[in-house]
Amino acid sequence: MKAKQFLFYLKFALPFFVKQKDVPLILGMVITDRCNLSCQQCRVANTGRPDLTMEDINRKLEKFYARGFRELYIEGGEPFLWKYAHYSLDDIITEARRIGYFHVHVYTNGSFPLISEADMLWVSVDGLRANYNQLRGNHFDRVIQNIRESRHSRIAIVHVINQQNKSELLAFLQYVKSQLSNVVGVIFYFHTPYYGIDELFIDKAERAPIVDEILAYKKAGLPVFNSRPGLTALKTGQWHRPSSIFAMTDIDGDYICCRTNSPEICANCGYGACTEVLAAQKLKLGAMLNLMKFW
Repeated sequence: MKAKQFLFYLKFALPFFVKQKDVPLILGMVITDRCNLSCQQCRVANTGRPDLTMEDINRKLEKFYARGFRELYIEGGEPFLWKYAHYSLDDIITEARRIGYFHVHVYTNGSFPLISEADMLWVSVDGLRANYNQLRGNHFDRVIQNIRESRHSRIAIVHVINQQNKSELLAFLQYVKSQLSNVVGVIFYFHTPYYGIDELFIDKAERAPIVDEILAYKKAGLPVFNSRPGLTALKTGQWHRPSSIFAMTDIDGDYICCRTNSPEICANCGYGACTEVLAAQKLKLGAMLNLMKFW
């Protein structure tokens, strides 16, 4: 850890851990809503809104850095589609580091070659071939090939659990362990009903035994990237939200935590990465150690 980063987190620790305050840390930036897939569970892509320009991005990065944010997650749409003049995705990463962001992560659907200067790539893979292709289109083999061929040192899979894929979690983890040796782990989310309860939604009562199942797989040595405290929070729903530790920004504006912030969506949130941070704030050792793997 560099000296500047160490000093920041040393100062950050008092309000975050001791006073339990929501202090700014993680910025999610939606640079485009364009996507080359048409996923069943997604309603935020290809809405026709324009991409952020490089000038927009610079301005937002500077503004949020001044507010205290230091960890950047670039999202879409599909971030690898973003182009502006002669700029591409890696130019955003370079600019973020110049400003002072400690780490830059990219969320991607994995359909493009996984070549990036990002500190970590999070690839969405919601099941094995049949379930994936039904949810996201006939792209499973291409995504898996891109993961296998990537020379990036830190690739993780984001798996969103829903009514369609909930029965194959064991098979999926076994597949990742045996077939994708360069993947550092699988982080599980639950489908969040951003536009109302739908056929993919799993409610709190049904989530609990699924989380217990995942905890057992983690104990057995399968590549579950969630921590035990983070998973426990997903199971019980006992983490506070919305939280101003997180911010989102896109072409339309800035948001606390996510881009909706309705009470119903907060109540049914399944965002596993948030539970990791908030469990760490409660001094849960497993979650604290897990964040070191993220950053």
